[in-house]
Amino acid sequence: GLMAHYNPNRVKTPLKRTNPQKGVGVDPKWQEISYEEAINTVAEKLRTVLDDPRKLHAYCWGYDCGLPALAVSIGTPHIQFAGAHECGKAVHPIEHMAAGGFHQQTDFHYCNYAIYVGTQGGVAARSAFTHLVKDFADARARGMRLVVVDPVGGYAAAKADEWVPIRPGTDAAFALAFMNVLINDLGIYDAQFLKKGSNGAYLVAEDGYYLRDTASGKPMVFDPVDGKAKTYDDPAVKDRALEGSYLVGGNTAMPAFELVKRHMAKHSPEWAEEITTVPAATIRRLAKEFGTAAQIGSTIQLEGREFPFRPVSVDWARGPQGHKHGFHHSWALKLINILVGNVNMPGGILSTGAMGKNPFQWGPEGGIDGMLTHAGWAPIAKLQIPSSFPGRTPAKPERMDLLELFPLAGHGTTLFPIAASDPEKFGLDYKFEVAMHTPSNLIMSTYADLKLAEKFYGSIPFVVGYATELNETNEAFDDIVLPLPSYLERQDAGATQTFDGMYSLLSPVGQDDWYYQIRPKIVEPPPGVRHPFEISMDIAEKLGMTSQFNKVLNQTIRFSDSQKLDTTRKPTLNEFHDKIIRSMFGPETGVEWAKEHGVVRIHRDAEESYPGPYMAANGMRLPIYLEHFPRKGEELEEVIQGMGMEWDYSDYAALPEFMPCDVFEGRKKGKFDLVGVHYKLAFVYGHYSNENPWIDEICERTPYTYPVLINEDVGKKKGIKDGDDIWLETPVRKVKAVAKLTQCIHPEAVGIAGHFGHWAKGMPISKGKGVAYNPLLPHTLEAIDKVSTALDNCVPIRVSKVEG
Repeated sequence: GLMAHYNPNRVKTPLKRTNPQKGVGVDPKWQEISYEEAINTVAEKLRTVLDDPRKLHAYCWGYDCGLPALAVSIGTPHIQFAGAHECGKAVHPIEHMAAGGFHQQTDFHYCNYAIYVGTQGGVAARSAFTHLVKDFADARARGMRLVVVDPVGGYAAAKADEWVPIRPGTDAAFALAFMNVLINDLGIYDAQFLKKGSNGAYLVAEDGYYLRDTASGKPMVFDPVDGKAKTYDDPAVKDRALEGSYLVGGNTAMPAFELVKRHMAKHSPEWAEEITTVPAATIRRLAKEFGTAAQIGSTIQLEGREFPFRPVSVDWARGPQGHKHGFHHSWALKLINILVGNVNMPGGILSTGAMGKNPFQWGPEGGIDGMLTHAGWAPIAKLQIPSSFPGRTPAKPERMDLLELFPLAGHGTTLFPIAASDPEKFGLDYKFEVAMHTPSNLIMSTYADLKLAEKFYGSIPFVVGYATELNETNEAFDDIVLPLPSYLERQDAGATQTFDGMYSLLSPVGQDDWYYQIRPKIVEPPPGVRHPFEISMDIAEKLGMTSQFNKVLNQTIRFSDSQKLDTTRKPTLNEFHDKIIRSMFGPETGVEWAKEHGVVRIHRDAEESYPGPYMAANGMRLPIYLEHFPRKGEELEEVIQGMGMEWDYSDYAALPEFMPCDVFEGRKKGKFDLVGVHYKLAFVYGHYSNENPWIDEICERTPYTYPVLINEDVGKKKGIKDGDDIWLETPVRKVKAVAKLTQCIHPEAVGIAGHFGHWAKGMPISKGKGVAYNPLLPHTLEAIDKVSTALDNCVPIRVSKVEG
């Protein structure tokens, strides 16, 4: 933060492009302008899309700058909240559907055995990182065992008891065999939780759908005590069968758990070894260790109350979800946790922001078929990233993110450049004419194939964006650039960052207090530099939309009734923040009170920390069988056929499957013999710190940052030595890099770290260093997961030595 504040290349005044030509490598010929000219220009351009707001694209990830409220006020459906093409693709919809929160974290307070698959929580990256580092270190000192399953032996593996190299893109195969050992070989699963806290006892007919009561339409379960089927919520149910086959009303049906059991039996560790390269003996051993450590049936006393104690966790994030069939990789891993009953239980895998009691109350809700239906943070879930349950009704697209064709997806970040580059293909009769974006680097970090990203953003006639320093997106496509005051120069109330006044979406989990604060302005910004939220309010006023803008804020921020914004006038920034603070902590508080009190710390009780028992007791069952998936596939097929398109419906399966990325077949046929993978660094957060001289110094002195990782044995076979210049070639791009030979990477993988490879003139410190991973990836409809819309991060790659 300090280095960004003092960066001599910071943008400190609004800028206007004077060169009408746009594109990568084009000099924009910036001209400094006043805020008045900038705001008038932006308002004038926005006025042209008021009759058809679909023509506005608003990118709102990161520091929100008031853009979400402005975009909603105008009426566009094209508000892009996700930070990158793989951001939260499977994690958030699965958490909404199967845990009740926003993200997942291991409960470092009580966990004894954690498995990380393609993630590094508490070690590198992930949310609440600086807090989780200490939690993680304390857990390791306490004796928590950590196993890391990852193609790269990176920062998490360095802190682990065991690193298990795995072939990229095969996580589902590992998980399926793991569950087979747990369930069928060892008989380890939480039967009581599956009966009462999941749909494991729901009877499934031969057609794959629930057997339903003819009168009420409710799913049925089989009561072995009375020897007959009853509705799942019948108070007369004495027990629920998890296994067996039953004839009910002329229909043969099995409990969902029986189907899971039989499905897993098809996936032996030997089968998985052929796919993953993880030895069958290792899979068996890890499953046994994990199952034993789960201590199914044990309890723990917390604050005078007894909780189930399940001190094991399988945590995963970007790695498994970033594939063509990424939802199934992710769902298979989540299912391990559900089967041992550790979701939102002490020691298990916890869902961030699922439940809270102070300073206001929120929590998940049950509903459809007795399943978890609404996440605790329902406004976020519904507005930004919807759940994968129950899904939406497929339809012919009207949106440029094509979400109508992805009824179970949380968001469609990856679809914008595909649809906008060829809208007629999808029956869309409009194009984007105006775009607004936060200080992010869209063409390098948000999309993939650089040519497609350039075509997409270059097709939008007018673009306005914020900037700390002038990055590649600003340089290539922005018509107006607005400066972002540093964090030392602006007052922020955390509520404005999440659009709906919620703080805990990505907070630490377990028995940690809730923390709330206002971030005060410490120093004055450069002359004339203004808070971005004020700019959005000014633009709304120019458009005559102050009333609508304030109504949107009133609906999406948890203002108390007495603190609602006056819809007839523009509030000051201080007034806006004051109302947020008073709404949360009482009318006697406010901004000055918040500054005086600093951080407000509120005790989080055991039930808030571990809402699993609460959810089960209040009729919120977690899915182990996705009964609605095949139905959505059938509905979608009708729409796709009507559009005359071809589609892959294989992902719409009720049980997790392993389906390989296209790269596996491609490697057999062509010149691309390796697989590119991306890994994160503990000291680099996206592109934001690339211009920090201190961070750059670390990268320069650390051999696992700017160079790319190649397995030592593979490198020697190719005649490549440590430090050699090499070519990296993928189907869409060829770039030069430096080789780092190591045994800490799977022999079939090439590891590319961080978010480097800059070429913008406004970023001289990071210019020409390292490799940008995303632009190496093909960005096509065929390379996208048909459930989550995740782009396949498995890229076929050829490595060769630079000669001469």
